[in-house]
Amino acid sequence: MEAMKKGIIKLLIITGIAAAITGCGKYNEKAVALRDEGISQLDEGNYEEAIDLFNQALATSIGKVTDLEIDINYYKAAAQLKNGQFDDAIKTYTYLIKYDPDNYEAYFLQGSVYASEGEIGEALSDYDAAIACDVKNYLLYIEIYENLDALGYTDEGLVYLNNALAVSDKSAEAKYYKGRIYYILGQTDEAKELLNEAIDKDVIEAKLYLAKIYQDAGDYVTAQTLLEEYASSDEVTSEALAALGSIELSNGNYENALNYFEAGLNLESIDNMPELMQGQVAALEKLQRYSEAKEILTQYLESYPNDT
Repeated sequence: MEAMKKGIIKLLIITGIAAAITGCGKYNEKAVALRDEGISQLDEGNYEEAIDLFNQALATSIGKVTDLEIDINYYKAAAQLKNGQFDDAIKTYTYLIKYDPDNYEAYFLQGSVYASEGEIGEALSDYDAAIACDVKNYLLYIEIYENLDALGYTDEGLVYLNNALAVSDKSAEAKYYKGRIYYILGQTDEAKELLNEAIDKDVIEAKLYLAKIYQDAGDYVTAQTLLEEYASSDEVTSEALAALGSIELSNGNYENALNYFEAGLNLESIDNMPELMQGQVAALEKLQRYSEAKEILTQYLESYPNDT
């Protein structure tokens, strides 16, 4: 069970508005400073210290609950999860749900904790509540499926994918996400049709998943063209570039993989720095550029000393 818990925690998302909250205006400057210090401790793997700092930040708040308090509680719950304090994390999410019962994120995260503990009934109840809050959030359906599948509850997860496909929605975004879902289900013809329709509506991300379909079919030339078109677009994200790098790495295209990982590291907004650096090291090793790999790995360990 312990291995499964670790698997689900990796899928949990930290939701917050840290970038939008500064130490000025309506927010308590001391609370913001403590929150920021707590996030730093969380990133470094010092979870006890992070929880203590988040509690100190919350203790400075008096009266009306603001976005800052909500933000701090999301980070606090993330630290509690990382520290193995599942019951405490549930309490934190329960508070967040009580404060804002129409926010799908707290339901989703609480459901994921229950799932990781094997309490599947409670998990599905929370997942259903999350969906009810945002019926057309197709990424939410996919994340629920991935969490359940990772824990061995694949049949329960498939229900959510099929429910997403049943949502009446002809938007370009719906075509993109439903194309992704058909890809997950192995229904490639349906996936290709919807992804191509999404591309025609300028949903650039659809090219990534269409490339995967061609790649799976052995058409590496078409797949590479789509990947390059996507990677050169203005909408590419650090997560997507990491995915592209991983695809190229698994195909033995180590130079291309390295280029994608480094492109991700050069973006202004980076949400997955550890993943990109790990990929960069793996690609450099495959290229036998060991001194460069060692240098990057040294930097990585300095930034993430608790990553065993």
